[in-house]
Amino acid sequence: MSNIIRLNSTSPNKEWLSMSNQGTDCFLELLEKAAAGDEMTESQKELIDFLKEQREANLNAPGTASFDVDEMPWNKATLSEDAAFLMRTVKRAKSVEVLRTLDYRPDIRIVYPWFDQFAEMIWKLDQDYLYGDEEKEIIKGGIEPIRAVLRGNDGGAKRRLLFCLDRYLDPYYQNDLTALSEPIKELLQEMVISENEADIIEEALHLLEAYTEPPFDVLIKSIEKVPARFLPAVRRLLNSAE
Repeated sequence: MSNIIRLNSTSPNKEWLSMSNQGTDCFLELLEKAAAGDEMTESQKELIDFLKEQREANLNAPGTASFDVDEMPWNKATLSEDAAFLMRTVKRAKSVEVLRTLDYRPDIRIVYPWFDQFAEMIWKLDQDYLYGDEEKEIIKGGIEPIRAVLRGNDGGAKRRLLFCLDRYLDPYYQNDLTALSEPIKELLQEMVISENEADIIEEALHLLEAYTEPPFDVLIKSIEKVPARFLPAVRRLLNSAE
């Protein structure tokens, strides 16, 4: 028996995420651990509690943990914020730090694509975070259009472009952004010290940690401007560069 996660009841079979019972347990346990200790709103707690309940269901009665993403307990008033939270949780679930909390070693060649597919469903659910041809064209246009968006005032546009950059910077997808790597690194550092929205800062930090190399001169020179809640993460980034 297996468990299936779909975006909704009309999703074609080829878009279904199908996992064995053991795989489902690993997938949900990593998400639960990734969210542990994070500051969550009530609506975000409800989403994580839902995933915990699915894991319990699978442990008690294997093969009964299937669900549709659009039937999760989303709060329409905070959909964008909660979708961003859950996508950050998905990314954190793939980190070495979280993987090490397991008492077994999962096959990341299998698990990572599951997380990517789950994240795709969340992007499709929340249109504010669904990047498309416009964001791809911005990246293809070079650093100036990228800079115009990331230094602009449209938070949704920033989020979509950052999520698109996540794909373009990931070596798995074999996109050559060598010429843009240093300017993008500088922009991301600027966002950490100047951005007002926490989820955008978190995404900028994620891209810095995952895809860039030291030095991080902008952060070093302006460490006093980093919001207090992000200082530990920035210090870890700077310490890893030593």
